[in-house]
Formats: sequence, structure tokens, C-alpha cells
Amino acid sequence: MTFDIHQLDGLDYDDIEPLLEDYIIDVINEFLETEIGNAHATQYPEGGFWIGTFIEMAYSYGGFTLTKMTKGDVQIVMEDIIPRKLTLRDPSETKDAIPELVAFWTFLKQEYKLRSGGAIAKYLTSIQDKFTDWMFDPTRGGIAKNFMLQGMQAGYDMTSQSDIETFQAEYNKRIQTDPLNNPLMPAAPTYPMTAPPPDVQQFLDLIGVDLPEVGEQVNPAELLNKIMDAADQMANLLDAAPASKEGPGDVLRSLRTDLMSVSQEPEDFQRSLRANLMSNSLDESLSLSEQDIALLKTLTISETQPGTLLKDFQTILSFIGEGRAVSGKRQQFSAKDVAELNQQLSAPIEIALKRPVQKSYPPIHGLYLLLRATGMVKTVLKGKKQYLVLNLPVYDLWQQLNPTERYCTLLEAWLVRGHGEMLGENHGRITEGIRCLQSWSRIIAKKKHTFSQKQTPQDFLSYSPGGHNLALMEMFGLLKITSSQPETGKGWHIKSIEALPLGTPLFILVRDAHLTNDASWESEMDLSIPYGELQDTLQPYFPEWQKTLVLPSSEFRPDRHIFKVSLGKIWRRIAISGEATLEDLSAYILSSVEFDSDHLDSYTYTNEMGRKVEVLHPYAEGGFFSAGETIHTDEVKIGSLPLSEGSVMEYLFDFGDCWTFEVQLETIEPDPNQIQSGKTKKKKKKAPVGEILAIHGESPEQYPAYEEDW
Repeated sequence: MTFDIHQLDGLDYDDIEPLLEDYIIDVINEFLETEIGNAHATQYPEGGFWIGTFIEMAYSYGGFTLTKMTKGDVQIVMEDIIPRKLTLRDPSETKDAIPELVAFWTFLKQEYKLRSGGAIAKYLTSIQDKFTDWMFDPTRGGIAKNFMLQGMQAGYDMTSQSDIETFQAEYNKRIQTDPLNNPLMPAAPTYPMTAPPPDVQQFLDLIGVDLPEVGEQVNPAELLNKIMDAADQMANLLDAAPASKEGPGDVLRSLRTDLMSVSQEPEDFQRSLRANLMSNSLDESLSLSEQDIALLKTLTISETQPGTLLKDFQTILSFIGEGRAVSGKRQQFSAKDVAELNQQLSAPIEIALKRPVQKSYPPIHGLYLLLRATGMVKTVLKGKKQYLVLNLPVYDLWQQLNPTERYCTLLEAWLVRGHGEMLGENHGRITEGIRCLQSWSRIIAKKKHTFSQKQTPQDFLSYSPGGHNLALMEMFGLLKITSSQPETGKGWHIKSIEALPLGTPLFILVRDAHLTNDASWESEMDLSIPYGELQDTLQPYFPEWQKTLVLPSSEFRPDRHIFKVSLGKIWRRIAISGEATLEDLSAYILSSVEFDSDHLDSYTYTNEMGRKVEVLHPYAEGGFFSAGETIHTDEVKIGSLPLSEGSVMEYLFDFGDCWTFEVQLETIEPDPNQIQSGKTKKKKKKAPVGEILAIHGESPEQYPAYEEDW
């Protein structure tokens, strides 16, 4: 690479201005000489307009240079600067903008290792369907641009001086007739108000913000500023209160900083946000007392002490037995099974729902979370149904643990590895441990919380940490829950909750362990990491915790995998060797529908624990579900995928047009290309190979809207 991407770094505007044009030309030429640029130019033979416009406007109006640019800077350029400063004549002129900029930033990430490149490319992909509307939205333009848009919408040729003068005369006449109706000064956009989640409403009540009525039109920016100002005022009051500790208002005041912060990489931001949530979850000055230490060191753990956790966990393991049929999508128990299992638990709950699901029984939902987090179960296909069965290698190791080791392992499964994805829910990067730690401070704020039928815990704690986590707190011996008869058509009703002596000491230890690890754990990136990430913290108080649960790695399957690949109503059946990679499978999928392979792609599947895993094209970085280092399709072999027969992956091709395929593993059979030798009794492996076995339905047109070169 002869181009110096850093040549503008540290220069003043007067120094940069004469260099900018050549800089833009050179970087575009550098881009076109790479594989990414060449692939893009194959689809769009002429181009560079959007790259040049982006670089020029980013610097001229924002002071942003490529090497220092963050995702937040790009948001300003794409959502404010370009729509305000650039006027187009027709919406079709934007069709190539996002593909060009995504390819360009992917190139910058790959060739120059720009830190924010992956996040920027992902953001640009996400605005594919919005950018055209932004460019023709009068509320995003200045007066001059709005004048041009109004003229074009009225049918005038705004490139013609005579048409401009004619429209100007018509516009002046309109303003004289109705001065208040000035189309060049549009009102800020408003949207109908919706009801916030219960925990958000509680926070707004705390800081004294009255929301508009549901359905009332509101300006989101004005509402957010109103909330932020109220948070700042409350923070100031807290800091000024004589009885308060030093700086408690900083917790509220940091809310504005967290919401407005866009300068970090996604992983860094998530880690710092997690750490911030952890440090604010329990009073930082709260530490173990001598009484707490004595309680922990003298605690006896058995099937029913300090709670019924170990007894109930064994109950659900026994209930699964040889296997239980589960739903295909979330792989959860049927209504009949959860009703039966509920009666076998130590403390069955009462519900009055006509059509209950697994989530309707929070204790079972919580135990299911532990099953998935420990890898104690897996799903298999029997006939056409999915079954939840015991993962025998893990179960055998479990049987060798003593009660203390089992209790601590389940505690780690819950508060370190547990995630809403395992329950078919999405809580972003917030783990169950963070949710529980945050809510515990609210629980211990009062000695006892009581709820009437009208004021239910759904208004208080059932959203965060959630009913299943409240049930787990009780089973772990941290919380006492008193239930009452539910109303007709209602679920589990909690009459009161009360923190038990073990709760706060245990949560203090878990909080400290999270902070020591910057709220980031190795097991998030590598599921094969043995249990014991809490062992250093807990073992001084629980010396019986010696053995840890070691999760066996998935067995590599080199045999031929048969996939049914569906795109809407059409499908293809593809056979491919376990030795092939996901990149190889992509080639067969695209060939089967006659698509050019000139775009990025990704696969998303669910691992053994129920977590989403995203595998990206070799040139892509920073997937939505990626917790750490990006995994690429040329690194993952088919035979290493944690898929059982019937399991489904999503294959996304072209982050602009978003062709989404369903890839279902139908069966695994011996690979005819692995020849058995009678003399050596060893298999002779040939190169990975695939085959399109069946085609059903006509392939769609890849570029139905493609017209002329741009």
C-alpha cells in the first residue's frame, strides 16, 4: 500500500483543504485495487461519488477524518450533515450509497485496521432502508434544500433558472397569503406516545417526570432532554442532602454520559457499561461483616439447605428421563409437561391461566435456564419432533460432585453464564447476573415488600430481574416468597417477598468477582472453559468446592451433512462434507439459486447452551451476537457445528438486500468420498466436496431493480 491514510492527521483546516481532493482520489483508487473494491466495482462499474461526498462533508462540516472517525461521528454525517447539505433530484440516486460505503469501510477495517471500521460498516448496513427517506425528508434540510425539495415536489425543474424563478414567485405569494404556513420551516417530527416498561416508569416516577398520555404526539428529542434534565436535578439534590453519602448523585448523572457516549468500540462500551451497572448495583461501601463471614463459613449445603435448589434440580433431571418433547422454536416444555412438573417441585405454585406456557411457571423457567447454562441437556430429533434429553457426559460428571460443588456450579451457571437467550428472550449483553445484582438493591431497600392483587410485583420486580430469577433466589435460599391465590385468568401472584440473611453476603461476593473481571468472563467467548470462574472468590468460604464441571468439547463429525436450504417457498437440498467450511457451504447455496457471490454474508445458529452464535464473512467484523473476537466462515468446519438433526441456522447474504435463507440439518450420513481401505483400516480423505441434490422452485432474480451503470 503506497497510500498514506494518516497524512491528514494533526493538520489544521488550512493545511488539509488543499490536500483533500487528492486524498479522496487516492483512497478511492486504493479501494478499487483490493478484492473488496474489485468485487464492488463488478456490480457497480462506475462510482466513487458517495465515498468522495462522505469524506469531504465529514471533514468540511464535522471536522472528522477517516482514521479518527467513530460510529457516532458517522451517524452525524449520515443522519444530519449529508441530508442537510446534499440535494438529490430522484430517490433512485441513493440506491448505491450504502453498498458503496459499507464496502469502503469494510476495506478500511481490513487494510488499515481502523478500530471503529467494523462497527461503522455494521451501522451503515442497518440504515440501508432509511437513508433514502432521510435524504428527502424536509425536516433534515436547511432552508435552501427545503426550497429545492418543495420545488421538485411541485413539479418544477429546479436545475432551470426560469423554473426556479417561477416557483419562487408562487412560494412568495403563498407565504403572503398564509405567513404561518411556511413549508421551508417544517415542524420537528412527532410520534405517538407509548407506555414505557414497568421499571422505566418506576425510574421516571422517582425523578419526577410526568409522561404525556398514551397516544399523544410527542417530540422524542424534547422528551429525552426533559428526562435528562430531571435526572440531573435529582442528582444535584442527592449530592446536597446532608445525610447522603459522598456523590450518590453521580449514579444518576452518569446516565446522561452513558446514553450520549458513542466514542468506544461496541465491546469496550458494553464492558464499561456492565462494569458501571455492577458498581452501581449494590452500595460500593457495602462489604462483608464478621457476621456475614461467619454465616458463609458455617453454612451447610444439602438437597434442602439453604434452599430447595438441589432437590428441585434433581427433580427436573429425573422428569426429563429418557427425553421430553419440546417446542421446535424455543425448545421448551409443553403446557401438559410443565403442569405435571410443577406438582413435583418442593413448592408448587398456583396459576389461573387458560393456556399456560413454560414461562407461566417461573420456578420451572428458572430451572430450565440452569439446565441450558450447564449444558446438562441437549435437543435431538426423533421422527419429526424435537426432544430434550440429558447430555450424558455432562450428567455423569455432575453425579460425581458433592452438594457444595453442585450448589456453587449452579450459582455460577445462573449469575455468570446465564442469559435471556437461553430462554428465548433477548436482553442484549446484559446477563442474568447483572439483572439480579441490580434488582437486589431494590429488594433490600425494605425489610419486606407486600403486594395486593391490584399492585402486583409485575409493577416492581417481575420485569427486572424477572419472575424466574425471583424463583431462583428463593430456591438458592436468598429470598422468601409468599404466594396467594391468583385471580381468574392471571398467573402466579406473589403476596410478599423478603430478603434472607444469606442473600446480601452472596451477592456482595458475586459483585466483587464481576468487578475484578471487568464484568467480562472467558466463558462468554469460549463455552468449553471449565466451570470455576467464581471458585477463587467463593472457595475461601466454601472449601468443599474442589471439583468443577468440565464441559466436553463437541465431537467432530467428518461425515456428509445433508441440509435443506429454504428461501421463502423455494428450497434446495445440499450435501456437503464435514471437512468443508461454512464458506464452502455458502458457495453451494449461492450456486443453487444462481446468485453472484459478490457480497458479505453470515450464519447465525444456537449453541448447546441456547446462546446465539454469529459467524461472519472473512472480510466482515463485529457481528451483532459476537461477544469477543469475530468468528469467520472460512474458520468453521461443518463437522464442528453443534447442530443436531432438525436444527436450523440462518444464512444472511448481502447485508444490503438481506437475502435470508433457512438452513436445516436433515441428516448426517457416511461420506462416500472417505474410502475405507481393507489393508490399513484407515479412511483416505479427499478434498472437501459438496453436491446439490435437489432443486424445488425457480431461483429469484438477484437484482430485480437493477437498471443502468451509475
